[in-house]
Amino acid sequence: MVYTYSVSELCTRIQERITGDVRLHDVWACGELSNVVNHSSGHRYFTLKDSEAQISCVMFKRHAEELDFVLRNGMNVRVFGDVGFYKGRGNVQLQVRSISPDTGIGRSAMELESLRRRLTAEGLFSPERKRPLPRYPERIGIVTSMDGAALRDVIRSLGRYPARIILSPATVQGDAAAQSMISALRALRGRADVIILCRGGGSAEDLSPFNDVHLARAIAESDAPVISAVGHEVDVTVADLVADARASTPTAAAKLAVPDVREIEQLLRNMEDQMTWAIDSHLERIRSRLDYLSRGIEARKMYAILEMRKLRLRDISRRLLDAERSIVDSRARRLEIARARLDSASPLAVLSRGYTMVVGSAGVVCHAVDLAVGEEIRLVFSDGEACCNVNKIEIKPR
Repeated sequence: MVYTYSVSELCTRIQERITGDVRLHDVWACGELSNVVNHSSGHRYFTLKDSEAQISCVMFKRHAEELDFVLRNGMNVRVFGDVGFYKGRGNVQLQVRSISPDTGIGRSAMELESLRRRLTAEGLFSPERKRPLPRYPERIGIVTSMDGAALRDVIRSLGRYPARIILSPATVQGDAAAQSMISALRALRGRADVIILCRGGGSAEDLSPFNDVHLARAIAESDAPVISAVGHEVDVTVADLVADARASTPTAAAKLAVPDVREIEQLLRNMEDQMTWAIDSHLERIRSRLDYLSRGIEARKMYAILEMRKLRLRDISRRLLDAERSIVDSRARRLEIARARLDSASPLAVLSRGYTMVVGSAGVVCHAVDLAVGEEIRLVFSDGEACCNVNKIEIKPR
């Protein structure tokens, strides 16, 4: 009978094998630092890598307190410690007891710095090249993964602003990510007033496609201003430097792309108040002028002229009041139309009316012929998602 291990038993056996191998104790290794985390507990977590491999490392507080320099991404170092196995996550890691700087900076850091210098010389980072964002964009392009939280954050933050949202899906991680994003940007040419290029946080390796030189040039060549929102606020990529504007998060990018709807509504209310004040002030000036004239004319003409002026004043007052009501009504109708457009343009409002969005392995599915029997798809509703398998496909004859 074949013995079946539990996960705990299997991890314990791996741990015993690693810790029992004397060749994995008191080892020296050299490489480039990446994903450095100086934890509040005092521990140091980082990745040691070269051109072909990488290994997770931890330096516990008692050893980290002896460091006389700050660990930074891209630094070349020599480390000393033991290879261990963390059962809680099933990870092999190097438990570092000593670390010292090596000569020079890491290969990745050197390549990135060389790229930045080259693009700076080309003028791609120049503030004069960057374009202003449109104040009231009608078409907003979004380049990101269909499966990421970044897309949901952007759509939620755009809220009720009445713009047409154009999704251009792209892979944002891995070897093919840079070319995927370039294609997605080019697919929006002539279709968007502003473009948001975004993804959530990740390691330095996860964000490396955003340091691609071809992607940088594609951003610069875009016919619409590009807002870059890559990673967290502390992460700065080449795409951030080339983009016309940079936001710390996808949510911040959405707020940067459109004006605040509440501010627009307040502006309309302020304009209405100003118009009412202007009409009242004009009427008061007319009354003052009539009073002055009535005191300066002869008594026998005063009543006739006064009656004529009263009639004219009543007519002017009526016309001004009619104009005021007409202006207020017009503004109210425009405000109502704007609100209706805001509600109707929201993708969430469309889903809330009973519609769903079908997402397959290649993105949003628009036609039945794009599906395959047995394919796993997701149905996106206004309040959640459902995963389904295609059992049968019927194509309507044209």
